[in-house]
Amino acid sequence: MVTAIKTPLPGSPELRALRQAERERMRLIDAGLIPIKYLPRPCTVRILMLVDDGISYNQFYFGLSEVLDTLRGAPAWWVRFDITRAHRHTDPNPPATPAGMALYGPHLQNFHFNQAGFDLDTFDEVWFYGFNSGAGTPGTCAPLTGIPPNALTDAELAVLYRWMNERDGGVFATGDHANLGEALCSRIPRVRSMRKWAFNPVGDPANSAPNNTGVNRHDTLVPGHDRADTANDEAAQYTFDDESDDLPMPLRLRWYTLRYQCRVGFKLLHPGWYRFPRVPHPLLCGKAGPITVFPDHPHEGEVRVPTTLGDTPAFCAYSAREYPDLGASPLSPQIVAWARVRDDHKVGDFKGSVNAKEFGVVGAYDGHCVGVGRVVVDSTWHHWFDVNLTGRMVLFDDAPGNIETGDARKQKGFLDTPAGVAALDRIRNYFRNVALWLAPPARQRCMACKALWGAIHRFPLKADLRADMPIEEIGHQAWQVLVKMAGRCQVQGWWEVLVDHPRLSKLFDLDRYDAPPELLQRIDEYMLGAVLRDLLVLRAQLPEGTHPSDDDLQKHALRAVESGFKALADEVGRGQKALQDLQDGLT
Repeated sequence: MVTAIKTPLPGSPELRALRQAERERMRLIDAGLIPIKYLPRPCTVRILMLVDDGISYNQFYFGLSEVLDTLRGAPAWWVRFDITRAHRHTDPNPPATPAGMALYGPHLQNFHFNQAGFDLDTFDEVWFYGFNSGAGTPGTCAPLTGIPPNALTDAELAVLYRWMNERDGGVFATGDHANLGEALCSRIPRVRSMRKWAFNPVGDPANSAPNNTGVNRHDTLVPGHDRADTANDEAAQYTFDDESDDLPMPLRLRWYTLRYQCRVGFKLLHPGWYRFPRVPHPLLCGKAGPITVFPDHPHEGEVRVPTTLGDTPAFCAYSAREYPDLGASPLSPQIVAWARVRDDHKVGDFKGSVNAKEFGVVGAYDGHCVGVGRVVVDSTWHHWFDVNLTGRMVLFDDAPGNIETGDARKQKGFLDTPAGVAALDRIRNYFRNVALWLAPPARQRCMACKALWGAIHRFPLKADLRADMPIEEIGHQAWQVLVKMAGRCQVQGWWEVLVDHPRLSKLFDLDRYDAPPELLQRIDEYMLGAVLRDLLVLRAQLPEGTHPSDDDLQKHALRAVESGFKALADEVGRGQKALQDLQDGLT
């Protein structure tokens, strides 16, 4: 007797259960718990974190445990972050257990860049969280012995600068108010001029970093959910521990109408592109929409745009242009997010009144446009520290506590309420975006190819896409699914990073066409469809249970992008000719 196989009906409970089971299976695969032969390993982005003085990787007042946990939980199937934790001297709060050390203990202590056995070329990014002040003495090229000085030496900067230029190494750097962070960061090329690192520098008072007191401090606190009792009435004033509640500060973002970041500041390619939906910088473009909130703090530093772009820094035997030319002029960094100092602080508040103002909190330099590494700077490490994210602790102690008001809710930070958790998820998205955006071009292409190959093996695209479908249909279906999984900017970037920008201009010169904006808005879906169709054909050609090598995968994706551009250009040309023929017939 043959038993008939019952096919679940669309929308039936059986089909929903099957889909949920498939999603759970893919989650376990992505976590590395179920090996699958036809899925290649994720692209690994290697990050060196370097901190100094009172900063710890463990849960701490000035701790980075939440950042480490965020990056440890990778975005999806296409990338893993491998973090090496270094301390300029010694971690002030190392974990007490071997299990804790494995997660939050420093790998390297008393670290310097030219120490024996260390090779910076094995890393894709370096993240600096600087605490100490003092810029150090230029001209120190001798090998270091013993405990390294607070500041980076010229010999170290030569290693770092060469890596930034010749290995496309990405750099993140931050400090806090006044000259906190000056020792590690203030002489690093590009980083040095993208943020104010010195307090009242001689001969340059206009570029002084803001202090932590006085009416000109950069205070971004939002008044919190405070107690109101006779013993400690804080409901009507700002308090220091407002930085540890569940209320974030708002950001104002820089918005882009151009599609390719390297073209910012140049002529708009087509008048219709003014009607494209605006998008924020990729650093602030989240899975759930623009990232418009950050943790608040009563005294931040400041990000700036340098006024001098023509310098050629030299360290020991190495020198190079700090800001290489894009076209006829140096490519400048940009401020991509601003914060606002509120105007309702009172004299009786814990820090007194303050002048309302707006200032830069995130700066970005897209060095990939000119063949060097990218740079991101942040106005304060308090956007990253545990005290501002997951709750207040006794200063320089790992014991829970509250040094200001005794309000137990502020020991939980954003975790105190559902609204706070939602804000924290957006801030975590920013942390991941920094790690993704700073990766060198080779890693960007690796991530894109792994993401797109994995997409056609995951439900529902595995079931819905076929190689014989039109490119635009493949792209439309894939776009709708993948944007929900990864966010618009990530999915758009997956095909864009496969394109060399000068070659893009030759392949698809929009000045040649007078196409309606609606057609131009289909570029994302069309190009996504072109790459995915090529990968669907490749999947059918491979032996069952196998996957292409990384080189073959990139070759197929690059070829698909080029053929897709040519096909799209032909379609635009045919449409334009048809419209012209119709117009000629009517006249």
